[in-house]
Amino acid sequence: MIATMMIARKFLSVAIAAIVLLCASACFGQRTTETSVPLGDKLKRALEQSTLTGAHAKPFHVKVHLAESTNPASPYSAEIEESWVSPQQWSRVIETPDFKQTLIVNGDKGSEQITGDYYPLWLRAFVNGLFDPVPSAEVWKKQDSKVTQMTLLNGQHSDACARMKFKLGSEKINNDAFSSICFDDAGRLKMVGSPGYSIEFDDYQKFGERMIARRYQSNPEPGTNLVANVILLEDLKPDAALFAIERATPPEQRLQSIHVTQSTIEQVSDSEPPMVWPAVRSGKTSGVLSMYISVDRQGRVREAYPLNADNAGLQDAARDQLLKWKLKAMAIKGVPVQAESGVTFRFETK
Repeated sequence: MIATMMIARKFLSVAIAAIVLLCASACFGQRTTETSVPLGDKLKRALEQSTLTGAHAKPFHVKVHLAESTNPASPYSAEIEESWVSPQQWSRVIETPDFKQTLIVNGDKGSEQITGDYYPLWLRAFVNGLFDPVPSAEVWKKQDSKVTQMTLLNGQHSDACARMKFKLGSEKINNDAFSSICFDDAGRLKMVGSPGYSIEFDDYQKFGERMIARRYQSNPEPGTNLVANVILLEDLKPDAALFAIERATPPEQRLQSIHVTQSTIEQVSDSEPPMVWPAVRSGKTSGVLSMYISVDRQGRVREAYPLNADNAGLQDAARDQLLKWKLKAMAIKGVPVQAESGVTFRFETK
């Protein structure tokens, strides 16, 4: 959505930029001041001032075009449209060449219509970026840490970032994984990244009392640059017809995508052959490698993205094999669901 190694590189680039800023201040005789604030306060403020939805947000109508920036013919393309009055009243249409979802929420009722059998992980990342940009906000707010921002005498501010480190995999085989969050010089969200989800926010413009990003970017894998541009954002005059529901869809019957552990993946993949590791040209010949996978409602692995690896030269081989996996379908109360998970493998090669 997003690879952990790419997140780490973005985090490192921000740190380097901060160092450059410090050097520049020394060269020109300027002093810098540092301001540290609790991460939870910083995030709360960012969400209040730079998100479309949430408490006290104004009703809106938005249209978004998503495409792969360097490949107009790419299958990575989508149109997203939403009319929103409140968390209890909104409608959304998401459409790609292979998938379409129409959602309506009106009070305690909701309806869903779907064409196609799979809601792509890369697309869900952008939908989150637009309407729920920090899915793990409560986890971040509970972190007992602070973020530091530097200010020059000329008033220029640096970006401010925070990072969480955790283990991904099982008790027997696991790997380091990271989540990162960055704020720009005005305290707005600049980047949010974790396994399976990574979005950059850019081109903020005023909408009502808030500043809303008009450009969203994600690099789910090396060489793939996806960009979503807001082509229309306007005030919405509430119209009951927009949220009329002829036939409600029970919540348990709606399309769900759940996070599962590696042990669950292992249980539903007991018939899959072990990973085969090709010889490598350089780097470690033994270690661990992590991937992030998304599984459809029939149990097929539809997406596999690299995370952290002791030898990145084996990531393509891991992805090719994972995309051939056919697992046992997963379900909740008898209803098939999509699933996503970070998985870690131990490799031995030559």
